[in-house]
Amino acid sequence: MEKKRILIGSPIQQFPNILEEFLQSLTELTVKNEQVHYMFIEDNKDPLSSTLLSNFEKENHHTVIVKHIDDDVYIRDELTHYWTERNIWKVAQMKDSIISYALKKGFDYLFLIDSDIVLHPNTLQQLIQADKDIISNIYWTRWQPDSIELPQVWLMDQYSLTREGATESAENQSFLEMLRKPGVYEVGGLGACTLIRREVLEAGVSFKRISNLSFWGEDRHFCVRAVAMGFSLHVDTHLPGYHIYRQADLAGVNNYRKKNGIAIRKSNHPGISLCMIVKNEEDALERCLSTAADLVDEIIIVDTGSTDRTKEIASKYGSTIYDFEWIDDFSAARNFAFSKATCPYILWLDADDVILEQDRQLFRELKHTLHLGIDSVTMNYNLSVDSNGNVAFSIRRNRLVKRDRGFRWIGPVHEYLEVNGNIINSDISITHHKQKEHTDRNLQIYRRRDAKGEDFSPRDLYYYANELRDNQYYEEAITFYTKFLNTQQGWAEDNINACLKMASCYSHLYERQNVLSSLYRTFNYDRPRAEACCQIGAFHVDEKNWPLAIFWYDLATKVERPAEKLAHIDHVSWTWLPHLQLCLCYSQLGDNEKSRHHNDIAYSYNPTHPSVLFNKRYFESLG
Repeated sequence: MEKKRILIGSPIQQFPNILEEFLQSLTELTVKNEQVHYMFIEDNKDPLSSTLLSNFEKENHHTVIVKHIDDDVYIRDELTHYWTERNIWKVAQMKDSIISYALKKGFDYLFLIDSDIVLHPNTLQQLIQADKDIISNIYWTRWQPDSIELPQVWLMDQYSLTREGATESAENQSFLEMLRKPGVYEVGGLGACTLIRREVLEAGVSFKRISNLSFWGEDRHFCVRAVAMGFSLHVDTHLPGYHIYRQADLAGVNNYRKKNGIAIRKSNHPGISLCMIVKNEEDALERCLSTAADLVDEIIIVDTGSTDRTKEIASKYGSTIYDFEWIDDFSAARNFAFSKATCPYILWLDADDVILEQDRQLFRELKHTLHLGIDSVTMNYNLSVDSNGNVAFSIRRNRLVKRDRGFRWIGPVHEYLEVNGNIINSDISITHHKQKEHTDRNLQIYRRRDAKGEDFSPRDLYYYANELRDNQYYEEAITFYTKFLNTQQGWAEDNINACLKMASCYSHLYERQNVLSSLYRTFNYDRPRAEACCQIGAFHVDEKNWPLAIFWYDLATKVERPAEKLAHIDHVSWTWLPHLQLCLCYSQLGDNEKSRHHNDIAYSYNPTHPSVLFNKRYFESLG
């Protein structure tokens, strides 16, 4: 018996992680007395997606990839997809080119499918067995995050789930209930996952726009044209597919596979467990997980006593949730979370952290290069940004660690992850979006420990001082900064920051000479840093000692950034601030040329700062 030839076709502009699931699903389709070929119109903007398609082509010899190059971008986010007229009719042309190829090469069937769908392995056999001219395999989607699931098939018009003259709510419900039952049903519209017989293609069906039809979307025009030609439209509901409409939907792929008895896909990269500790984070957790869930293979949530919707939100993303009784010890909670991870690598985040899109892309690239010889990956931790979205203050943390190294968190408060071995520094940033008001929770933990007579490590002394300073106990803070520095056992970066923060405390107490001596003290631990130079410059500006102020601000523009990768960086002091202050100083000395020069440099870093703009207008008025 001659094998039936089937062309599986798809226009593709897709995120790599979604595309990876789609392609894997295609390779799992059961093939009996058929010969399957693939045709992809590649419109990817992400090079990783292009690489995935290229790899698929190498592993599946009956594959044709046609490159489509233009500047048209299809916008999607965690809310919805934003189709433009240009998007729609470009896709229509792509689908019609796949139809032309199927006709030219003599295929018996064309299976057109969108690249964000995961199928049951028996889908192709089920659709062939249905023996219909045009039939779609059903899947369900929440078109808005808070809406009910709806199918990609309908009864009439643009997307009506009722027939003309029917009571809308009643027939809506009847139609949806019918589609939840396994069967084959006639519908008025369909798309996105459709098997089409050759006879239909030969009759001239296409996705081309019908000029006197106002319906939105190329599938509507296909369906109207097909029915006008005398073909009926059907949907098969026996084996619903899974629609990865949003990045967050990736978290449900493994659940779909388990539910349908499909083997969990083995990734080519080491798996990653996301471990988090949370309490009453309903306002932040969803924002965090929506940017991270699809990048990891497992989510471990340790709840330390939430009374809000935190657990409900965590469950939405497929998290495994554990309760942990709070014992005033962050390390204990974090180590408990780490103990529950099962993947080779562990990523840790706080609920008020997010991974921005450019960093999500870098994270995907990291996953493709991550290997078991790496013990830890450091990432930037952006703690604040300016009004233009530029990073104002950042540190670097060991963020992704190898689980079998057994790295442990140290310290009840302001805990740190003690790591060693092969550590690589990535360009990925985690961005901190703190929304909760500052509390004295951490300070009270330190006070209780102090009252018990606990011996504080040098690191404890430093962070206790920080908590005292943040809660405006400046004199006590100075005492503990001094104790910390006197141990001579602190990390150089903490020593430098202790001096800077001690200077801030003295400033609040109006002890100006101690401010200056604290800033000079930073030089005991490393070469001058821009942060200290700018603050010394500000001291001399207050004194109206313009030449000395110029010396220190100029030095801030020339010092080298610290070699220590984990150093705290106040980006303002290393970019526009010293130049803005040099503009002021030179203006006070009557040197408008140098003043204007430094304002121009400040403008190049921060073109919307009010003072920079005021100066710019002033200099322009001078001609």
